[in-house]
Amino acid sequence: MASTTGRAAATLSERVAARRPLLSPAEQAVAQFMADNPQEVAFASAEQLGRFTGTSDATVIRTVKSLGYPGLPSLKRALQDSLRDRLSPAGRLNRSLAAVGDDPKQIFDAVVSEQIDLLESARQSVNPAEFVKAVMAIRDAETVMTCAVGILGQVAEYFTTKMLRQGRRAQAVQASGFLFADALVPLTGRDVVILVSHHHVTPEDEVLLGHAERVGAPVVLITDTLGAVLADRVAAVLTAEVNRDNRLSSVTVTVTILEALSLALAAEQREEVSTAMERLATVRQRLSEAIAEEVVTTRRRRARRRE
Repeated sequence: MASTTGRAAATLSERVAARRPLLSPAEQAVAQFMADNPQEVAFASAEQLGRFTGTSDATVIRTVKSLGYPGLPSLKRALQDSLRDRLSPAGRLNRSLAAVGDDPKQIFDAVVSEQIDLLESARQSVNPAEFVKAVMAIRDAETVMTCAVGILGQVAEYFTTKMLRQGRRAQAVQASGFLFADALVPLTGRDVVILVSHHHVTPEDEVLLGHAERVGAPVVLITDTLGAVLADRVAAVLTAEVNRDNRLSSVTVTVTILEALSLALAAEQREEVSTAMERLATVRQRLSEAIAEEVVTTRRRRARRRE
């Protein structure tokens, strides 16, 4: 059997297939888990992988070395590099176009079908008990902080608006770098964080999770692949697939989960939310009247100047 040790081009799956006969049963279980879940392995510790596979951190390290990697950090770097290539915007766009073709009608049908499939998948993957936990954590919070970056940052803004209209204190955090730290400073144990993070744990995610733990703020995680890795660091995990075959990510599933949370919260506090909506309608009416009055005043001033 050809050795895969030192073969830079060999993927994790190729190494597992080639080395399987040389592995113990426990090592085979670890190796297969890693081959099946590369996105989770890329950001997991040896201890976490031991828990996921029902083995130990020592077995994980031994398996990694048996597959030809110097150690777990080396394997994780290789997987993270691979994920960056596969999840780049250009790479996903090219895969999407290759899958759907050039005909506009065909593209529309393919996109709609994919969204329906993803939503059906979410119906099965979002655990009802975890959804209830998420609703309760948000319901009891003083402030709802929703954190997301990129296009999902706009989704966070949308959900924050929904929360504000329900009479809740809420803010959306889309910043990165040092500005992200500014947003975290006011967080307390009376607040809740909704973290939307699908494919990898960013430095901001890591800092957020650590800070939330220190101040005692529960975190609700909405994710595609990070549920198992971060489950022991959050109050609730809502797991749903957001793309297929590493093509363009869909915001449809994330928006749907947030819409469901919003409606469930309204049902939990129907009277309070109705009162808040009435206040909103009153403020809107006053704003409309003020704008109309300003328009009339401006027209009168212009008429006087013409005279």
